[in-house]
Amino acid sequence: MYIGELAKKSGASRKAIYLYEQMGLIQQPVRKGSYRVYESVVVDQIQTIRCAQALGFKLRELVDALADDTEGASSGVAFMLERIRLKRQAIQAQIDTAQAQLKLLNEFEGHLLNSADSIQCEILVDSSPKGRL
Repeated sequence: MYIGELAKKSGASRKAIYLYEQMGLIQQPVRKGSYRVYESVVVDQIQTIRCAQALGFKLRELVDALADDTEGASSGVAFMLERIRLKRQAIQAQIDTAQAQLKLLNEFEGHLLNSADSIQCEILVDSSPKGRL
């Protein structure tokens, strides 16, 4: 298929497809005269790339996964599974921090509602995960 059809089927722009080619994320197409002709498998490859990007992966990480492919596809998959595990840990840490901050906001709100004249913010600041709100 030509690049226009690939762009429609994969949802990626022509510019993105050229970039993926340049970075080695998708295989180089065969040429038919001056036209690039892509295999249908490239649609799935591009959709995988776009999915990974939507989940927060950088293209460089995906290139690294392919470069780590010294022992076949399983090595690249193992690399991506490890990256997923690390990204999941980072997101969980953000969630934990946000939940702690939400708890402190609720406590602060309670202090304001119960005694607006006497706010003891030092208690809240000392118990904050970052030492301050």
